[in-house]
Amino acid sequence: MKPHLLICSILLSFCLIPAVSQAQAVQDSPTPPKEEFRSFWLATAAAMDWPPNTTSASQQRDALRDIIHNAKQMGMNAIVFQVVPRGDAFYQSERLPWSSFLTGGPNVGVPGRDPGWDPLAFAIEEAHKLGMELHAWYNVYMVNRETYDRSPDSDPPHVYYAQPDWIDQDGNNWNWINPAIPEAREWIVDNVVEIVENYDVDAVHFDFIRYGRNYPRDEDLMQQYNPAGLTNIADWRRENINMFARDVYAAVKEIKPWVKVGSTPVGHYRTSGGWAAGYGYSQYYQDTRRWAEEGVHDYVAPQLYWDIGAPGSGGSHAPRFEWLVHDWTTDMRGRHYYIGTGPYRPEIKPQLPAQIDTIRNSPAPGHMHFSYRNITDNPFGDRYRSMAIVTPMPWMSMSRPNTVRDLSVVVQGEEVTLEWTPPAPGRGETDPFFRYVVYRAASGSVISDAAIIDNPANIIEITGQTTYTGVLPEASNGQNETWYYYVTALSRNNVEGDFVKTDMVEVSSLDDPALVRRFSLEQNYPNPFNPATEIRFEIPDGGQVRLTVYDILGREVAVLVNRELAAGMHTARFDATGMPSGIYMYRLESGMLEQTRKMLLLK
Repeated sequence: MKPHLLICSILLSFCLIPAVSQAQAVQDSPTPPKEEFRSFWLATAAAMDWPPNTTSASQQRDALRDIIHNAKQMGMNAIVFQVVPRGDAFYQSERLPWSSFLTGGPNVGVPGRDPGWDPLAFAIEEAHKLGMELHAWYNVYMVNRETYDRSPDSDPPHVYYAQPDWIDQDGNNWNWINPAIPEAREWIVDNVVEIVENYDVDAVHFDFIRYGRNYPRDEDLMQQYNPAGLTNIADWRRENINMFARDVYAAVKEIKPWVKVGSTPVGHYRTSGGWAAGYGYSQYYQDTRRWAEEGVHDYVAPQLYWDIGAPGSGGSHAPRFEWLVHDWTTDMRGRHYYIGTGPYRPEIKPQLPAQIDTIRNSPAPGHMHFSYRNITDNPFGDRYRSMAIVTPMPWMSMSRPNTVRDLSVVVQGEEVTLEWTPPAPGRGETDPFFRYVVYRAASGSVISDAAIIDNPANIIEITGQTTYTGVLPEASNGQNETWYYYVTALSRNNVEGDFVKTDMVEVSSLDDPALVRRFSLEQNYPNPFNPATEIRFEIPDGGQVRLTVYDILGREVAVLVNRELAAGMHTARFDATGMPSGIYMYRLESGMLEQTRKMLLLK
C-alpha cells in the first residue's frame, strides 16, 4: 500500500473508534468504576520528580512521604517508583551502587555512598499503610549517559566500568547494555531477584526493555549468540528481548508468585505506517504483545503520549490518542493493559479528563500518568471522585480472603473510629497480606447490603491498617441520622472478601462532644490472673449479648453472658478455679459486632 493511501485508511478507521471529545470532558463523568488501576510514574532519574536537592535524609523522607500521601488524596491506588534509573539504586543493594542523587546530585553527591536510609523500604511501608500498591520501576538496558554521575570507585562499581564489554552506545551519548549477551541478561535478572527477595514490592515494572539502536557489532554477536538459529537480524534482536522477558518472569514468580511483572513499551506497536512516531516492534524490537500472549507479563503500560483528535507536537501525522487506545486494547491477549498518558506535554494535560473517559470506554482496566510533577495540581476533574480497588488479575490467585474479625466502633461527638482484627488465613494461603475497604451508607438508603458494596461511591477508605477514623456526615434538618459501616478484606491480588457490618451508628445534630456511643471489649483485670478476673465491656445499643471464654484450641469453656442487656458499660466475672494454666480467649458478640481478646491464667 502506498503511504498516502495507508494514512487515509488509518484516518478513515477513526470513525469506528469510540472516543470522548474534549467538549464532553468538561461535563461530570459517570460514576467511576469500582475496580481500576490508577497510578503515575515517580521518576528519580536526574531527580526529575524526587529526591529534592538536599543531602538531608529527613527532608528526603518527608518529601517522599508527601508525594505518596498526596497521590492517595488525588485518588491514586498505586505508585510506580523508579528504583534503578541508570544502573544505580535507590535501595540497599549488594549489586548496584547507591545513586549519587541521594547524596547531593551530579558533581556533588558520591555514587555508591550510603545515604543512611532506604527509600524503597520507606516507600513500600508508606504505600502499604495507605492501602496502595508499590511497583519497583527498573530501567533495564539504558544504563547511563556520558554526562550522568557515575564512578569506577564506587562499591560495587557501576556496570559501565565493571562490564565494559557489555556496553554499546546509541549515537546520542547514551550507553546501553547489549541484550544479546547472555551474561548481561542473567546479571539483570539477578538484580531483579535481589529486589524481590529483599523487599515486599507488589510488582516489578520495566522501562527501556528494548534496543536503543542497531548496534554496530550485532552481526558478530548474532553469529556468537543465536540459540534459535534465526537468520533475520531483526527477529534475532526481538528474541534477545523475549528471552529476558521469559527469564525474569520465571525468576520472580519462583520467589513470590504474587509479585506482578509489567513493562512500559513505546506507544506505537505497529511495524510501519504514516505516523510521525517510533514503532515498538520494528524500530525498538519490542514484541510486547508476544510477552502478553506467552504469559511472561502480567501487565503492559504503553506510553500513549499524544492528544485526542487533532495532531499533537509530533507533527502533522502524529498518532491520535483514541486510535492507539483502540489498537492496544482490542489485542490485549489475556493480560492487563494500563494506558500511559503524557501530561508533561502542555497540549495533553488539559485533556486528561477526556483521555481518562476514552480509556474507560475501552477494555483497559486502568491507566498511568507521566510523571508526578506534572499532576501535582490534580488536573483530573471529577474522574477520581470515588476511590477504586486495583483490578484483580484472574490468572493469579483469585482466592477470596475470609472476613475481618472483631469489628468494633467508637463514636465520640462526630468522630467515628473503627477497629478490627485481620482475617484468619485461608486454606493454602502463602501470602497472608491484606488491604481493607471501608464503606459507609445512611441507614435509610440501604435497600440491600450487596448494593452498598457494589457502589464505589460508598467507599470512604482503602487502607493497609486495621483501623479507620473519620468524621460522620452532618445531620440534616436538625434530626439525628444513623449510618452503617462495612469493612471488607482484599487479598494481595485485590480480590475482595465478604463484608462485616456494624450496627447502626447514630450522630446527633446537636453539638455535643460528650456524646459517646461505643462497642468495646476491655482487657481483663487483673491479667495474668489466678483464679478469677473481671471483664468490662460496653455496647452502643440494647440487645442480645454473648460473652464466651475459649481455650487455646478454640473449645468453649464458659459462657459468662448470654442475655439481653441495655446500652452502656457492663462487667462480668470469670472464675477459672479448677482450670489449667494457659492462654484463654474471650469473645464479645452483640448483633453484627464482635471482638476477641486474650488473657493468661497463671497458677
